[in-house]
Amino acid sequence: MTIELTTVSAIIGWIYVIGWGVANYPTILHNRRCKSVEGISMDYLFFNMMGFVLYTTYTSCMIFNSIIREEFYLENGEWPLIKVNDLIFGVHNLLTNGYMIIQAYCLGYSKKDSQKVSIGAKVIIGCVISYIIIGLIIIYHNQGWGVVIGEFNLMKLVTYMGLIKIGMSVCKNIPQIIYNFERKSTNGWPVLMIWFDFFGASMSLIQLIIDALVVNDIMNIFDNKPKLFLAVQVIIADSIFFLQHYYLYYDEGEGYFILE
Repeated sequence: MTIELTTVSAIIGWIYVIGWGVANYPTILHNRRCKSVEGISMDYLFFNMMGFVLYTTYTSCMIFNSIIREEFYLENGEWPLIKVNDLIFGVHNLLTNGYMIIQAYCLGYSKKDSQKVSIGAKVIIGCVISYIIIGLIIIYHNQGWGVVIGEFNLMKLVTYMGLIKIGMSVCKNIPQIIYNFERKSTNGWPVLMIWFDFFGASMSLIQLIIDALVVNDIMNIFDNKPKLFLAVQVIIADSIFFLQHYYLYYDEGEGYFILE
């Protein structure tokens, strides 16, 4: 039974990577076709970029860093449930989001004068970077890079980085929700992207639950909070985008894909 669940988990893991991973492509293709990024909030792009830098760091450390993995095991009694597919998801979305920033600033795509990164976004991102740097300095000053339990250590810092990614996701979605509200439209914000996003988050959550069942401890999902909260947050945010697109600002002319 455990082997079967492990196989199912692996399959679902790659399904979520593909489903969630292609979520950015409808927006990229729409921007390319229209030579415009007018449907996207710049705060969304930069919060998303920062978020995936954090998430990629979190997943890579939980998979490959022996010190962080040992600290996690000693504190939780289980190894991290983070898988290689989680890392690939983070790296892929980091690259695709980076390309959308290139579309906005380097390829000459049109955008409104009001489409700028807000001061608030700059301050928040600056504070996050400062927190990480200060955290690393404190850890090195107190105990170096060795395995430490019961104190603020590398494992906790990396976990906090993963949780901050959730905050970045909230921060990125709020400006986009407000931007849609101000325009009373979701035009330029492909709903197909939201469907892929919703599907990927749902599959990620299911994989986490299955992995917890494999180790016979359903509460283990709460030891991997960044992956859990990211999936839940995305499902909630996408539900709001569905409400905006299909009910509040519905336009038959935009169609299902909104790619024209």
